[in-house]
Amino acid sequence: MHRPATLTTPAHARTPDTSPAQVLQLTSPGEVARDVEIALALAEACPAGAAARAVRDRLRTRIRALADPAEAFAHTMADSRPRDIALATVRYARDLAADPGGDPVASLRLLAKSAQHLIRYAADGRAEAARPVSGLALRAAA
Repeated sequence: MHRPATLTTPAHARTPDTSPAQVLQLTSPGEVARDVEIALALAEACPAGAAARAVRDRLRTRIRALADPAEAFAHTMADSRPRDIALATVRYARDLAADPGGDPVASLRLLAKSAQHLIRYAADGRAEAARPVSGLALRAAA
């Protein structure tokens, strides 16, 4: 009899206090993308199994780790509709991560899409922070 592989939640994803190295792992675009892909596949095939629960838990942990950097980036955006959408997306993702209940299929899909948005915002924030500041901008700030 064939037994499906069981995905387990890593120990660092279960602990409320994470080290900076663990946060980097939790917010790695590749790791987030992998969990998003798994979640969307499980939503179609087996949304209520142990593997799906583990992925939901990992996505919740990833969302909590990504929410602050994503929100920080959203606050750097000019006052506009896109900024309002980004801030609302972060708020919604935090609320979603805090609520363990609901329909398993919808939960997998919503957590996956929320994690996708937050990783994009967080990555945009990292890129913005890494962008060199021009001399003109430095003079204007002085």
